[in-house]
Amino acid sequence: MVNRDPVFVRSGDFVRFQQYGVKLDFPNEVGNEEYYSWLDEMIASIDRLVPGARIVEKEQDRSDPRRNSGVYYDTDDYRLLCGHMVLRTTSNPKTHAFCAFKYGADEKGIRRDHRYIFDGEDKFTVQTSPTGDAAVAVVKRLLSRQDVMHPGIVLAEATGIQPQDLTPALLLVQHRRTFYVWLDGEDALRCSMDRAEVTDLRSVGGTAKTGRFSEVEVPIFPRISPGLLDDPRVQELIDVLSGSVTDRFGVTVVHDSKYRRGARTIGLPL
Repeated sequence: MVNRDPVFVRSGDFVRFQQYGVKLDFPNEVGNEEYYSWLDEMIASIDRLVPGARIVEKEQDRSDPRRNSGVYYDTDDYRLLCGHMVLRTTSNPKTHAFCAFKYGADEKGIRRDHRYIFDGEDKFTVQTSPTGDAAVAVVKRLLSRQDVMHPGIVLAEATGIQPQDLTPALLLVQHRRTFYVWLDGEDALRCSMDRAEVTDLRSVGGTAKTGRFSEVEVPIFPRISPGLLDDPRVQELIDVLSGSVTDRFGVTVVHDSKYRRGARTIGLPL
């Protein structure tokens, strides 16, 4: 499924993560009730379709989906956007804040993610006001550091882009409805239906341009065990779930990042 590099490696506050799975466009006009009707059917049938599989949800995810804010940074001429790359902060006011650099998917569909986990005052600052001047200063300070490994080092090595070249370009607020798939009691997939609201952070004069889109993600669980990763049922689960969503809602596979999808909704150059 993926190459033999570890899927998830953490060293201090720096994480390298190989993301693998399927993303599907999802119609904005399809309501949450219809989506959950499909999910309930899959919960009832998944163990017959893939032996040993079980779908589980956290108790509050349907009534109170996770709200994450993503602030995408780019050069003035959108070099990252045009190069299918991403540098962003992602935060949730209750749980986390991190900065990540991500390449586009390779020929195997793997997206390589490099992220730095904020803590302490920096975490609080990004969580409280992700687009504020103080949060931007936190990001610039991180990307300028040479004493720790962080996404800015990977970005500079890949592109030559430096911290002073980057400013916030787009805000994406995501409401994420998550479900998990177990195989023989172990985490195999972490899936979601995401509703995204996009705002252009570089609008000049008047009201900022906005847009929205939705998608379903069917990826492997970030900390999947090496043994389970080799189990052919993991790929079978991805195929069964993504195929069922496709058949039910008539959707197509998405290869673009959320940054590119969001940019397209507000007319940024691609």
